Amino acid sequence: MKTLAFSRQGWLQAFLVVAVLGVAPRAAPHERDDDGEAGENAGPDLVLHNGRISTVDAKSSTVEAIAIKNGEIIATGRNGRVRELARRNTQLIDLNRRRVLPGLIDGHLHGLRNGYHCFTQAVRLDNVFSRAQALGLYAAKGQKLAANTWIFTTAGWTVAQLDQPGMFTLAELDAALPANPVFIVASGAAGVQVNTRALQLLGLSSATGRLTGAGQAAAGAAVIAQLDAHSIDEQASCLADFIHAANGLGLTAWNDPEGNQQPFNTAGSCLEFAVVQHDHQAVIQLRRAGRLNARIVFHLMNNFSGLAQVLPDHRHPLGFMGDDMLRYLGVGEEVLCPGDQPAPTPAEYQGIANLLAANRMSFENHASSDATQTAVLNFWEQADKVHPIADLHWSIAHPGNDGVSPTDATLSRVKALGVGMTPSTSGALGSGRTPRFKSMFDSGIHLCLSTDAMNVAPYPPFVDLWYVVSGKSLNPAVPGVPPEQRLTRQEALRAKTAGCAWNLVQEGRVGSLEVGKHADLIVLSDDYFAVPTDDIRGLTSVLTIVGGRIVHAAAEFARLDR
Repeated sequence: MKTLAFSRQGWLQAFLVVAVLGVAPRAAPHERDDDGEAGENAGPDLVLHNGRISTVDAKSSTVEAIAIKNGEIIATGRNGRVRELARRNTQLIDLNRRRVLPGLIDGHLHGLRNGYHCFTQAVRLDNVFSRAQALGLYAAKGQKLAANTWIFTTAGWTVAQLDQPGMFTLAELDAALPANPVFIVASGAAGVQVNTRALQLLGLSSATGRLTGAGQAAAGAAVIAQLDAHSIDEQASCLADFIHAANGLGLTAWNDPEGNQQPFNTAGSCLEFAVVQHDHQAVIQLRRAGRLNARIVFHLMNNFSGLAQVLPDHRHPLGFMGDDMLRYLGVGEEVLCPGDQPAPTPAEYQGIANLLAANRMSFENHASSDATQTAVLNFWEQADKVHPIADLHWSIAHPGNDGVSPTDATLSRVKALGVGMTPSTSGALGSGRTPRFKSMFDSGIHLCLSTDAMNVAPYPPFVDLWYVVSGKSLNPAVPGVPPEQRLTRQEALRAKTAGCAWNLVQEGRVGSLEVGKHADLIVLSDDYFAVPTDDIRGLTSVLTIVGGRIVHAAAEFARLDR
């Protein structure tokens, strides 16, 4: 199949076409349903009843039933009252007393790269704790893919989380994958682990299958070469597979900071992936085809090249263009490399901040340490004089990965500016460093829990919630969040739902199950509020609805899967 190469301006033009023309019109009010009633008086499309539905409204209310029409919530309340709204055209679903939550939202997830970094070829071990189960997943993936197709696992997990800790051996991987090369990286293991088939294809030898240096670079290059050969349609399919998996784990929306070639290169994190045909084509294709089953907002990384790259990339300021399913916000998460440090050229950084404020674009900046946060806020306070940035949804990513920030003084400045923070739960892998979650929550700033997945943290949202509630990490030997900085289950849920609407630029539209809001919800495998704390990390969704559409169904709802 012939592929298309988009320039930066090309993808912006394509995105504008989608933003303007890609939304299907609603049914006209005069259309009639199968009762012969006028469309505007017809019943809801869907009624879910007999549940324990946590609305996450201001009162943290729980209701029994919810009615949905045209993708929005039109009623909540007791079973009888809501069921009375049903007509012959209404689909009724008995929730069997299951717990229902608003769809979970990730404030900072590198999800779009799963189109180019083909999720279909990945084995994710984020919430796998059995060594036997992990090896079974590799064997199952090998049976689905053609021989010699690379299979890979990136570092959103730690070898310490397995019931038999440690990296998989060459013999174990050879038994699971005799015909497919494999590339595995993990927290707690140096280099990359491969199998015999990978060594054969690379022309290398290793008694253990552990590669570092030039061998690791060669393995990464082989994976990248395979990914580069995928067409846009193939990338779209890979991204759709990721979204379907994420829907099954309870995720319905995220803010995407784009990303880089990690972990397939050894050149560091400053090598950009979003170039030529491996840019935004996959997500745009899904949106055009009506196959985008999660709400996504995104920033443009600008190749970490400073003002020289920001200027041509944003010659036409198109921040906030799109719709509630797909929206381009602006610049981030980094504009200089290396990131996560005070700007090496302060005047250049101030010029970038002023430019974005003047052109009313969103901005997200990676600032993990206290020193970086202080420097960023100094620049942002000056840019705020150009145009109020509170209206532009500027946000600090990963505060607190130094284990001491954000300080109370920083939180006061953040709140005064009206900007946000997306603290990462990458400490769940056992780094021993964790943000001040409770301090951030109590400060009243715009706060949305984030993972920073796919390479440095687990992406399942319930692992996120487990980490901040339990205080544990996936490495039993390393503590996670200290008691004074943990969140209650209700606080954590709010910081993963209602508190995240601001990050999606959809205040009043998502994050809680209230009349007039988008119908994004998940029906849980078990009760989030009742299960033992350690069981939170294993929760999944057995029924996921985005915009009133069923996008995932399992267990007793499996017949509804589409």
